[in-house]
Amino acid sequence: MLKTIFAMSFLLFLSLTLSGQKDTANRPVEILEISSDADSAFAQARELAYSKEYDASRKILDLLIYQSPTNYYQYKLFKARTLVWDGKHAPARSIIEELILEDTSVIDIYQIRLNNERYDKDFPLAIRYANDGIKRFPTNNEFFYVGKVQSLVAENRYHEGLDAATLALDRFPENNELKQLKTFLLNQLIVDGLAVGVSMDYFSKIYKPWLFGFLQYGRQTKIGAIIGRVNVADRQRDAAVGFAEPSAFAPLGVQGELDVFPRLSKNSYMYLNVGYSPSAIFPSFRFGAEYYSMIGNTKLEGSLGIRYLDFLTNIVTMYTGSLGYYWDSEYINFRPFFINDAYGWGSTYNFLYRQFFSGKGDFIQVTFGGGVVPDERVLLLNNGLVEQNYRLDNQYVGIGYQKLVNQKFYSRLDLTITRQENFSQQNDYLYITSLGLILGYRL
Repeated sequence: MLKTIFAMSFLLFLSLTLSGQKDTANRPVEILEISSDADSAFAQARELAYSKEYDASRKILDLLIYQSPTNYYQYKLFKARTLVWDGKHAPARSIIEELILEDTSVIDIYQIRLNNERYDKDFPLAIRYANDGIKRFPTNNEFFYVGKVQSLVAENRYHEGLDAATLALDRFPENNELKQLKTFLLNQLIVDGLAVGVSMDYFSKIYKPWLFGFLQYGRQTKIGAIIGRVNVADRQRDAAVGFAEPSAFAPLGVQGELDVFPRLSKNSYMYLNVGYSPSAIFPSFRFGAEYYSMIGNTKLEGSLGIRYLDFLTNIVTMYTGSLGYYWDSEYINFRPFFINDAYGWGSTYNFLYRQFFSGKGDFIQVTFGGGVVPDERVLLLNNGLVEQNYRLDNQYVGIGYQKLVNQKFYSRLDLTITRQENFSQQNDYLYITSLGLILGYRL
């Protein structure tokens, strides 16, 4: 037996040496020495696999399988692992099927089978195999629960994933991977259910406080998040402002909106918005679209989009885009707007810094920016029509905090202070303090 192992080792050494000599013009010949002891050789094969030298590892495993016709199960098992890690899913599948036919009681091969389909991105089959493992090994199925939740997440089946993670954590409350998956799912499902928001703009002069509120219902679906929203506003003003008589201006208004965030791929999605209002203080029609995508293999996210506001008497078109960067649990973003209406062009520049805690729905942020733009408040007060080409200088800074209180409830608080040029008096500025609160409940 020992002589045979030595002979096979020599043949393997020769095979590897010859394969290495095909490229000797630019690199040295690679020599692999194999131990004559089966246990040592198996350890060597594992070490090579862990170093991602899968072909060399499998050559040793093939030798061990050849020399152990009655005791080769562990070698074939590990060979299947190397094929899964190496992305060779079809040959891995063949070995897995052989081993299951030989012995249906070995949990390791069922775990490898699940991972093989998950890494091959056949998530429906991976979910099926996870369910089989959960039933087949009722006292030792933690691995299969984790694989099932991971596969449901990959399929964007977030609601089923959350249910599965919650059930699994009832059985395995200390499993950190399940905890992280559940937290991720709660953050992804933050748009689910009802949310109500209120905000107030307090002006240092000219205007009375403006009030704004909304009620929305959202749902995370397979295609992406869908949110329906009803906005209401009370935008009183003093008669001294001008442009229109108080009797011609209805300060109360209502608007309906629909937001859709369809997923296009793993790294890209769209933002679509449409809205309608019969009220003078909102655009009669609005539309928005923006394409978001990660840039290559970097942590940069870019977007390009447009916003369209139809005030009947004036149409405002805003061209925008953004560039964001993720690192660790932090995110920065730059977004310009280039705004065109009947009176010309304006622009504004906006910056955001966000620190995440448990996930993307749990954060604190700082925003700031400024520019020279057609003032939205003037447009809204006068149904999009101003008598002159107003381009008002403004700067703002804000802070916001959103918290996942529990798996059903979240809250958000925003404070923004704006310094804006006074359109009714040259070289004069007014200050606007905006305070907003949002409460959300997942149904």
